[in-house]
Amino acid sequence: MFIELVDLLRCPNPHEDTWLVAQMDRVEARQIMTGTIGCPICSAEYPVREGIVYFSEHAPRMAWRDPSDQDAMRLAAALELTEPRTIAVLHGAWGAHATIVRGLSPSRLLLVNPPEGVEAGDGISIVLAEVAPFASASANAVAMDAAASSAMRASLRRALQPRGRMLAPLDVGMPEDLTELVRDGEVWVAEAPAGVVSPPIQPLRRRS
Repeated sequence: MFIELVDLLRCPNPHEDTWLVAQMDRVEARQIMTGTIGCPICSAEYPVREGIVYFSEHAPRMAWRDPSDQDAMRLAAALELTEPRTIAVLHGAWGAHATIVRGLSPSRLLLVNPPEGVEAGDGISIVLAEVAPFASASANAVAMDAAASSAMRASLRRALQPRGRMLAPLDVGMPEDLTELVRDGEVWVAEAPAGVVSPPIQPLRRRS
């Protein structure tokens, strides 16, 4: 997990929204490889192993799938991943293409339940969770997999910033408040309505 993205994380347990805190045991190139992410409200602790934050030990993951240049280019173009400060969430199967997307784009990628074998590092952060454990309006763009549960879909929508873009397969229902921009034979792309811009990323809070 990239250090600067820790402040986007939120505890998935039902209580007041708050920052999480990080205990960093091993850090490589500003990537937390081993440690713990903790909640100051409910005292839940989520381990970080090999750069992956485990909000759930039972999050669904598909078997390895080969990345696709075509799908990677579609993601980078449709989600407008052109700026280094852009944060894009890739859910499920879309995470298979993360390495290629990083070769095309300087944006930071947050993968939720990517296929087995996808590794964190080089601008790619990974969380395993039953719902997207991110602050409201914290992501500039979201790609949603068809396998997303209703709770996952709602949490991914909540994470999308105003004017942010969302991409999903045609068989995934589009959130009612989004405006469709384009669709082809496989996916739709939509934009969130304008609204209050989310606050900037704050400095990382570390455990004493």
